[in-house]
Amino acid sequence: MAKYIYASYALLGIVLAASSCSHEDVGRVGNGESEGRIEFKASLPEVSSRATELKDATLDEIEVSAFTPGESGETTYFANKIFGRNNNTGKFVCYDAACIWPNNNDLLRFAAFAPSCDDMIASGGDAISTGDKLTGFKVSQNVATQFDFVTAIASGRLLDNEETGITLRFQHQLSRIQIKAWGNSASYNLEIAGVRLGGIGTGGTFDFTAQAEATDPSQAGVWESVTKGYMEYIFHEGDAIVNLDKTDGSPLSADKAVSIMGSKVGGTEGYDNSAMIVPSINTSWSYKDNAANGDNHADGMYFSVLVRVTDTTPYDTNGSIVYPYSGAEYAEEIIYLAIDKNDGKTVKARLYKQGDNYFTDAGHTAAYDLEANDSEVKAFGWAALPAADELKAGQVYTYTLNYSNGVGLRDPHDSHPGEPIISDKVLVNVEVADWIDGKNTDVSVPRR
Repeated sequence: MAKYIYASYALLGIVLAASSCSHEDVGRVGNGESEGRIEFKASLPEVSSRATELKDATLDEIEVSAFTPGESGETTYFANKIFGRNNNTGKFVCYDAACIWPNNNDLLRFAAFAPSCDDMIASGGDAISTGDKLTGFKVSQNVATQFDFVTAIASGRLLDNEETGITLRFQHQLSRIQIKAWGNSASYNLEIAGVRLGGIGTGGTFDFTAQAEATDPSQAGVWESVTKGYMEYIFHEGDAIVNLDKTDGSPLSADKAVSIMGSKVGGTEGYDNSAMIVPSINTSWSYKDNAANGDNHADGMYFSVLVRVTDTTPYDTNGSIVYPYSGAEYAEEIIYLAIDKNDGKTVKARLYKQGDNYFTDAGHTAAYDLEANDSEVKAFGWAALPAADELKAGQVYTYTLNYSNGVGLRDPHDSHPGEPIISDKVLVNVEVADWIDGKNTDVSVPRR
């Protein structure tokens, strides 16, 4: 599916924030005694993005709760138990005494997710899992530190499933956004060094019990109380600046569009870098009423691209800086990057300016020697575009920006938000694709 939007005016981060779960940390396990215990053979969908990947080979633990359905509602059988990978069998097992099948053949419903609460906490999160809900879930503002989040549900009985086992299908519960760009302007060149995505879902509560009412029970829960915020990725050391300058290597058409979210990570499906978003319905940034959006400007969705614009017309000084603007009266956020002089595009460091000097820290304590590092300094500013979309779990949204006829608007955080930069006409093409399907996961029921 493709949507075309003319924006008279146009991005991006996630550490799953996470939980203070109450559970016994079993760590990694060896063979051990598994008789009578519920075991999981866990596999995950392939993930390729700038966020941390969860793969079969790197998944060390999953967090599982079990419930016993009844006429008056469900009773918790066990909650927030960590199932660690058995290094010999490859299966996941918890040696807590609670994690065995009931002798009365009661039906059990399982809710599983990864990363575990402990891994989320280690990433700086503060969510809490109660077994049936994960509250306070957050994603990082920095795309480079984001995590995938997958869930699965299943139900079964000891006698019914002793031989066949139980199958879980993990589902991606976040949305992914990719940003690409191309351009063929006759009057200016663009250099791109980062993206910001504002007014999108960055947190919320995930309800594992809502699947009973869901159209597709395999979705394993729904998001509630989604909060809005922003995330971004500013190019790091080793990333290559994206040049829209009409040279042979420049993307001059839509089919040549390139990712503007840093150097490509790769992956079996060839996805470019992307941000992970809590699914939500997002209205457009009302740039004409920016003051009403609040201090964090989270009431409207927008993309903001970190750009450096130079003039190429004969009536002006060829190569002169058009944007970011100079002069204290503009007071927009300027990002300084040290660029390798040899190729003119490889980022060596982010810099902070004080007077005529540059530093690698905001406190201006670590000076950066441009000559010794064979670097030059380039200044970049944010150029925004309003956007609106319903972002759904398990889908990838690829936005392709055409900069041939415009650059966008000054950022919502700027002193003159919504003011056009050169021209505001940027064509945005949106393509939506399903994420890679989850794999089957067996819940093995050992004999007593």
